[in-house]
Amino acid sequence: MNIRRAFLAGVVGGAIMAVLGKVVPVSVEMILGTLFLPRGVGAWVLGLVLHLVISGAIALLYGLGFERITHRATAGIGAAFSIVHVVIGGLALAALPAIHPLIPEQIRAPGMFMSSIGFGGVLLFLIEHLVYGAIVGQLYGPVMHPRETGAPVTRFGRGRVSGAA
Repeated sequence: MNIRRAFLAGVVGGAIMAVLGKVVPVSVEMILGTLFLPRGVGAWVLGLVLHLVISGAIALLYGLGFERITHRATAGIGAAFSIVHVVIGGLALAALPAIHPLIPEQIRAPGMFMSSIGFGGVLLFLIEHLVYGAIVGQLYGPVMHPRETGAPVTRFGRGRVSGAA
């Protein structure tokens, strides 16, 4: 697996998610940052860094899937993998009030799948993750463990040997 490429793809996907998330009144960056710092700009910056690092780490799991399950990486496969990501992330959001000291008194609880915002929040949560998966799949590129086809190995990879009939 190409760890560097997977992590970078996840960071890019996470950055795009952060931009898309600005249309709702729930700030994932502030939620993450205020786990460690008082509310403010510093907490938001720390939260953004944490979000990007977590996004990179999650992309490592996508990379494993590309390498070991599908033997290829595309935007479509990444988007399909994101369905698992949506389910786990959506359920994790429901647990936040139990672990975050400022939710719901000072920071709005996002609810399961961002449901505290209504249908639009749930839809945005799904779209953000589909986009993330598509970006990770597209940026990950060729896998290191292609599916064995039984074709002879050539200088240019698997396929027909030059000059062979």
